[in-house]
Amino acid sequence: MGKKLNFYEFLANNIEQIKCSSLYRRLRIFSSRSGPYVKYNGKKVIQVSSNNYLCLAADPRLQQAVSEAVKKYGVGSTGSRLISGTHELHAQLEEQIAQFKGTERAIVFSSGYNANLGTLSALLGEDDAVYSDELNHASIIDGIRLSRAQKFIYKHCDTAELERLLSENHHKYRLNVIVTDSIFSMDGDRAPLKEIAKLKETYGAVLFVDEAHAFGIYGPNGEGLAHELGIADKIDIQMGTLSKAAGSKGGYIAGSNDLIDYLVNKSRSFIYSTAPAIPSIAASIEAIEIIKKARKLRKKLYKNIDYLKSKLTAQNFNLIPSESAIFCIKFDDINETSGVSDQLLEKYNIMASAIRPPTVAIPRIRICTMALHEKADLDYLVESLSELIQN
Repeated sequence: MGKKLNFYEFLANNIEQIKCSSLYRRLRIFSSRSGPYVKYNGKKVIQVSSNNYLCLAADPRLQQAVSEAVKKYGVGSTGSRLISGTHELHAQLEEQIAQFKGTERAIVFSSGYNANLGTLSALLGEDDAVYSDELNHASIIDGIRLSRAQKFIYKHCDTAELERLLSENHHKYRLNVIVTDSIFSMDGDRAPLKEIAKLKETYGAVLFVDEAHAFGIYGPNGEGLAHELGIADKIDIQMGTLSKAAGSKGGYIAGSNDLIDYLVNKSRSFIYSTAPAIPSIAASIEAIEIIKKARKLRKKLYKNIDYLKSKLTAQNFNLIPSESAIFCIKFDDINETSGVSDQLLEKYNIMASAIRPPTVAIPRIRICTMALHEKADLDYLVESLSELIQN
């Protein structure tokens, strides 16, 4: 048994250990609307750390929708939906998502994290198995932990290993659930969804796909990567967020009537959470209507993705191959990673976050491009990175 500590000594000691490990995190406070530029310490800063891919977070149309909803309904939702009631806006948003995703129903959670946590922990138990990509989001990892299911972690995007695990184990369990991000948030690459969908059919598994970083961006109308690939009907559980390309707040699960009924009755993060507030629901409804028609905006984003990829690839950076708006430059040293991020902000007025363990195994600078970044912004970003990394 370890030495008994005073609670405040415990906190202070742990914080000191975090600092000594160069893993101390601090909040950076900006004072402006979210967009390709933000105001930080009184200065205009290029924002390349945000998931606001379509720049809808400060879109006037969302602001107008929120203003009208707040005037009519107020602000707070006042309680969980099973106790204080479901507002008509919640029902409207869920019907809208289901129609957009081509599913029977949908359910909205207070966050994408809660959607993954609450769905996996509700569906899976000790008699079930889950097969998870090793780079899946933390919310998936935590949902699996809470479920107490037998977990099989396969190497990143390795469908051969996934098939081996399914072949060896699927007959032993009540349910076999394959879960993967469609676009991986800390690498920017894509899951091999077509191959995974085939394995799902072969072994009679359930397929759960997290479209957080694809919703609003990919697909004929922004439905997600599965729709772009033409395999959405092969996916049993479609998850997405309303806080990235949609510029609002919340997460959703789309699927069958029975799936949604089950979650309403069994998902603890839905049952015991206060419902999403009126402003975020109103903003999400408007955002999805915009996304449906936002082909020009998506084309701008695609052009920026292609342009930034070409500029970064031309440099001698240790770049992780990307198939999305997310680009990551790897570093060998945690302190160097943090130093580059700090200098980008302080010297060059660029907000590009350092991502370090335990979030990722290898430290990196993570860059996200948006539809409304100008080419000059991206040129300046690459030039600044080159000065810091090459020198």
